[in-house]
Amino acid sequence: MPRRKNKSDEKLYYSISEVARMTRLEPYVLRFWEKEFPMLRPKKNRGGNRTYQIHDIEIVNQIKQLLYKENYTIEGARNRLRGIKPTEEKR
Repeated sequence: MPRRKNKSDEKLYYSISEVARMTRLEPYVLRFWEKEFPMLRPKKNRGGNRTYQIHDIEIVNQIKQLLYKENYTIEGARNRLRGIKPTEEKR
């Protein structure tokens, strides 16, 4: 019988390739977004590899929603995530 996943089964850290697969984004997009969105700062391990936590993945999904579904510009999405009201010309 297959084991059910619950909260305790979630990993604490995910690699960039795992996050790319989960979010259906390319790793280069995730690296680019790190430069553009100050709130997206996954930690790096001793080897220099990015380690994403659940909070980071939630931010990635919010950015993806704003850019791809709601058609915000990068600047507009950045402001929206910071809590600044977007104006029509910045959207």
